[in-house]
Amino acid sequence: MKKIICKNSYGNMVTFTESFPYFLENYEGIHEKISELSSVSSAFSIGELYQGRKIPKRNIILYGYFKDHFFERKQFLYNLFSDNDEGMLYYYEDKYSVKINYRAEKVHIDEIGTIRYFTISLMCHNPLFLDIEESKVSLSNWEGGLEFPLEIKDDQIEFEKRNNVSLVEINNPTKLESGLRIIFFSDGVVKNPTLRNIITQEEITLDFEMQLGDVITITTYINDKNIILKRNGIETNINNTLLFGTKYLQLKPGINNLKVSASEGANKLTAEVYYSIYYEAV
Repeated sequence: MKKIICKNSYGNMVTFTESFPYFLENYEGIHEKISELSSVSSAFSIGELYQGRKIPKRNIILYGYFKDHFFERKQFLYNLFSDNDEGMLYYYEDKYSVKINYRAEKVHIDEIGTIRYFTISLMCHNPLFLDIEESKVSLSNWEGGLEFPLEIKDDQIEFEKRNNVSLVEINNPTKLESGLRIIFFSDGVVKNPTLRNIITQEEITLDFEMQLGDVITITTYINDKNIILKRNGIETNINNTLLFGTKYLQLKPGINNLKVSASEGANKLTAEVYYSIYYEAV
């Protein structure tokens, strides 16, 4: 069964499905994969030479109707899809679920009738769908040492232990690069924390010295590239610490082997990497 949920920035949401109150009759713009190809005339006057492609913005249109409480339901849709507000559309089909940001372009609702048909046009300026739930991998994290029932041997209790998983493998099954959310945690002084893709040798390195208890969150998504330091409860933007010659690391298509390291204090550095795969269509 297919289901579409639209949620605005204020947390208000509506569910469109094959049942009332908001019956989803049809929709457009979700299953299409569209490219705009550019080319120039061939020097030999035969055809054209391919230059490249871009993915244009996506227009999703929802068609449906409701059958009661006409004034209240109409005003609810108008308010939910308000001007100059960015919302999130969630699409569910069987075991698949994705999301995409939108801005409302038009909401048309019939004025008369025993049922009222509506057409809602949504413009997605970033045309790519994204996994609803982020996946997570951990690198060089601490593990708890206590297990229950508790068994004490030789008068020693191991409260925590180092899990030296400094290398993880992530598979990106699409042909698109996908952004990451990287979180560095310091258990002492750490200089120049780094996350590297050892296959491509691309890396993100910060020209920064972390102190005990510091947390750095790095986002590398489209239109969301930031480096935020949280120290003593205060958050600060430290985008200027990105080391020259390194980059906001992305997941490449295929296998990615990611390794965490530092120029000093690597044994005091832990990291979590969150990722959601991009899709051109579903």
